Amino acid sequence: MTHPSPPSLPSAKFGIVDLFAGPGGLDIAATIMKDEGVESIGVEWDDATRATRAAAGLLTTHVKDVAALGPCDPSVVEATVLTGGPPCQSFSVAGSRKGHEALDDVLRLATRLADHEDEASFDAAWKEVKAETDAMSDDRTGFVLQPLRWIMEAKLKRGRPYEVVVLEQVPTVLPVWKHFVEILRRTGYAAEAHVLHTEDFGVPQTRRRAVLIAQFDPENVHRKVPFPKATHQRYRKGAERLSARDDHSGGSLFDDVEPWVSMRDALRATRTTDFVMVSNYGSGGDPKNRGRRESGEPAPTVTGKVRRNRLYHLRKDSSGEIVIRLDDELDRLSAQEAGLLQSFPAAYPWRSTDVAQQIGNAVPPRLSLHILSMALLGRPPQDKWFTLLNEWRPQEDPPPAAHL
Repeated sequence: MTHPSPPSLPSAKFGIVDLFAGPGGLDIAATIMKDEGVESIGVEWDDATRATRAAAGLLTTHVKDVAALGPCDPSVVEATVLTGGPPCQSFSVAGSRKGHEALDDVLRLATRLADHEDEASFDAAWKEVKAETDAMSDDRTGFVLQPLRWIMEAKLKRGRPYEVVVLEQVPTVLPVWKHFVEILRRTGYAAEAHVLHTEDFGVPQTRRRAVLIAQFDPENVHRKVPFPKATHQRYRKGAERLSARDDHSGGSLFDDVEPWVSMRDALRATRTTDFVMVSNYGSGGDPKNRGRRESGEPAPTVTGKVRRNRLYHLRKDSSGEIVIRLDDELDRLSAQEAGLLQSFPAAYPWRSTDVAQQIGNAVPPRLSLHILSMALLGRPPQDKWFTLLNEWRPQEDPPPAAHL
């Protein structure tokens, strides 16, 4: 009996191996960029998330564990680009004493993985680092070091460093990325790390991501690295939404950006009347002080608890204050709608009985297009790519949608 060959990344100009790939926020963007010579394969642990990726037609390694693979594995050996968003919850909680300790551990251990000139030296250092992270109470502390291991092994073991590296996570991980920048510069990369706002790039949601972009350039490691520039208006509470660019008369500070994309824009096919979203999170530390966003604004950050957000018909009193009436409550967000607020296509084939965590953890595909285009091509994404993203459908129509 013969068995099908395990999936592997084909040779490509920009062959991406995506660590901790999730449901495909970056990989679906790579699919849209296929004509530029972009291919991708993801490494993902969770079975439900792997099912979503399979339904979307995304390439995923048979081996689920990032730690059990490396750049020399046949399934990913052709990769020229490394991307990933390692889970960093163990040290990404602001103000947590344990979080600060975990952050210090990561910075210290990352330093031990730097500046090795040969495979044997690096292997000895990695063995010591892995023994220490394996002994920690939260094994996620060590996950953030995996991309650094892959980068070093690609150079020292494969003998062919990744040409481009892209890492992203929540803003509290920025100190780690800044530390990685210094290590990568000593490894031959021009590298920078910055926080990006998703609504700046047309995502109908306010979300901040710490992004590292590195490009192998041993002779010019301190040069500027191209980062995407905002195409849309930054959301601020109480700010007025800009008019469409065609309506601008010239001379405005905002002439070069579009208005933010609102929930109304993203959900117009399923929500025909204006509404207010009441967040599942309390504001200012008060659990009773729930944040509110009108449908003409971007959504608050979509998390794995997005199902807890409540929606009501939008009503205001004579002074313009929002009025919440219990009998005005609307159906909560569907999986398709939550995905749309993350800029996934409407037809994305979410799998599992509970996909909220998949959606909440994903990198928005629209943001991925901006990041990948600048990191790989050095220019903004083509307008047609966003049309292709919005109109994307799996090759075969999926069964009924999954539930949040």
